[in-house]
Amino acid sequence: MHCTLSILAVGTEGAITSLFWNREEVRLRAGWRIAVFLLGAFVFGEALSRLGRPVLTRLLPVVYSNAVEAAIYLLLIAVLLWLAGSRLDRRPIVDYGLHLSRAWWLDLGFGLALGTLLLLGVFVLELAIGWIKVTGTLASPPGQPFGAAILADFLVVVFVAVQEEITFRGYPIKNLAEGFNWKVIGPRWATVIAVLIPSLLFGLGHFDNPNATTLSTINIMVFAALFGAGYVLTGELALPIGLHFAWDFVQGFVFGGGGTSKLGSFLVLAEDDPAAKLWTGFPYGVEGGLLGTGAFVLGFLLTVAWVRLRRGSVRLYPSLAQPPTQPSAA
Repeated sequence: MHCTLSILAVGTEGAITSLFWNREEVRLRAGWRIAVFLLGAFVFGEALSRLGRPVLTRLLPVVYSNAVEAAIYLLLIAVLLWLAGSRLDRRPIVDYGLHLSRAWWLDLGFGLALGTLLLLGVFVLELAIGWIKVTGTLASPPGQPFGAAILADFLVVVFVAVQEEITFRGYPIKNLAEGFNWKVIGPRWATVIAVLIPSLLFGLGHFDNPNATTLSTINIMVFAALFGAGYVLTGELALPIGLHFAWDFVQGFVFGGGGTSKLGSFLVLAEDDPAAKLWTGFPYGVEGGLLGTGAFVLGFLLTVAWVRLRRGSVRLYPSLAQPPTQPSAA
């Protein structure tokens, strides 16, 4: 009887251990790795917001303190990614989509062009129909030169785009694809699931934004899936980083949408036809309207076309769902 109880205890202990530890890969299971990474990102963000932001805003105008805060947070996320990659995942940091090759920079350029052209098309259409109007140009924060403010805004968007793509695409999608790569699912569907889960969470994370609506939340989910598609079809974060930067900078600081004209913008746009909110998304932004939905769908089609042009075929990047080839216990 004592022997039987010992065997059961050992078996139970082994089953509990297997929930956390993958013996074959000699590392934590994917879900726990993601949980540790996201918890670390949250802790860093809260600490910086509560401790660093008050100090920065006392020392600098908001437009410049935003840039310093975004730079510090990106540095913290880079350190976190290096630690998680080397200690939890057992892989180099470049494997999350940061192979800075010639192809990487070309994908970045395409992402920049895609985001710029999509938004340009939306705003030109809205201006032509009369849904919005230009109410100002070369806006800058009170007492701050326009050029310095726009440069600070530019840096903020660069830092935020890189940080968010690492945090919400690079690390979780890579690990989810590996974690769901079971025999009954396979690498292709594992990668699809890995894109969908962060996209749903990313959209839900924006549901309490000012002026958010059901449509804006759904559109943010679709937009996140577009970022994810750029990642899993190329194996690199270049395209989603470029798209993310262009979309945020052009909407916020070229056309002055979403109230960011207070931090500086080339143009200041305002709603001219309240009845068109369903299409324009005002006052939330393009993501809150049906034109935004159409832009995201077009973005998917153009991304697929780019991948086919550059790589000769359209397929999910095969290595995303594969664990490190030689996991190390060190």
